[in-house]
Amino acid sequence: MQRAKHSQTLLVVSLWSALVFGSLILLSQGKSFFIPLVTAMIAVYLILAVSRVIRAIPKIGKLIPGPVALILSFITIFFFGYVLFAIVADNARTVAQEIPRYQAKLDQLQAHLFQKFHIQQTASIRDILQSLDLRGIFTAVASGLGSLLANLTLIFIYTLFLLLEVRFINSKIEALLPNPEQRKIVMQIIDRIDKDIQTYLGVKTLVSIITGLLSYGIMRLVKLDFAEFWALLIFVLNYIPTIGSIFSTLFPSLLAIVQFESLPPMLVVIVGIICVQQLMGSIIEPNIMGESLNLSPLVVVISLILWGHLWGVVGMFLCVPITVILVIILSNFEKTRWVAVLLSKDGTLRVHVKLPGSQ
Repeated sequence: MQRAKHSQTLLVVSLWSALVFGSLILLSQGKSFFIPLVTAMIAVYLILAVSRVIRAIPKIGKLIPGPVALILSFITIFFFGYVLFAIVADNARTVAQEIPRYQAKLDQLQAHLFQKFHIQQTASIRDILQSLDLRGIFTAVASGLGSLLANLTLIFIYTLFLLLEVRFINSKIEALLPNPEQRKIVMQIIDRIDKDIQTYLGVKTLVSIITGLLSYGIMRLVKLDFAEFWALLIFVLNYIPTIGSIFSTLFPSLLAIVQFESLPPMLVVIVGIICVQQLMGSIIEPNIMGESLNLSPLVVVISLILWGHLWGVVGMFLCVPITVILVIILSNFEKTRWVAVLLSKDGTLRVHVKLPGSQ
């Protein structure tokens, strides 16, 4: 009896391992199919979130029919998305071309600091400094965003058909679940998942826009080179918690150190961007979103490495939204909620409605 139970457990573990391994292979080999599809799914939620905002505008919103608000949201998301990624990709190439000039200044600065503070430059330190290929980083960013723009037509088509498909979800659920009680439970779960994802993406986008604008104002004040590019990059990187904030602070700060010879403008950029990140990420965003659905920093790093390995730079940008959506879905089912708790930062989940049969 015990041997049979052990064999059954081993079989279940083997099947799950094979499923996970097979899924990773499928995602890697089929990235040309999955990247546009996942991007389109995220675009749909952003469109629905913007549509809700338009309908919520005092006095005017109620006069706008739902389909019209949806069309306006669709045009807005794709227009600004295309302009944003095109500008970032183009500027990333420009920055990559200018990197050697800044890299030379940075090397001179670090050599001066090492000499001034009598720091011995060991082989390991020298290898680390040489491995920091800033030009390669920005070239990869430009290439990744360029490939995403190349798939814009496919993303557009996917998004359009997904929006058309949304209208028939209720009728399909009614056909699949004739039992009213079961249908009510499933509809509650879908509605809650849908609202949670829209809230997360909507709030994250709003906070990212404000963060980018405030950072641009600070950088423009001291006339930092490529201020527009850094602001747009900060907007994009803000979707990646912890790591995104680190890199969005690091790059402009390094440029400020290299560009300016006096201390005040350096401090304005470094301290200003750090303050903006802390204000928006630690105070404003949690207050707007309510109970935080922060991911564990370890999960963020693993997700970044995993999706970056599977889908390259585009995977790095999509990794956290994908993981957050996964946590939202898992948190809404009693049997998978423990997985969502493990993936979260402190075990706090945004679960509002208590469904029948849940404990």
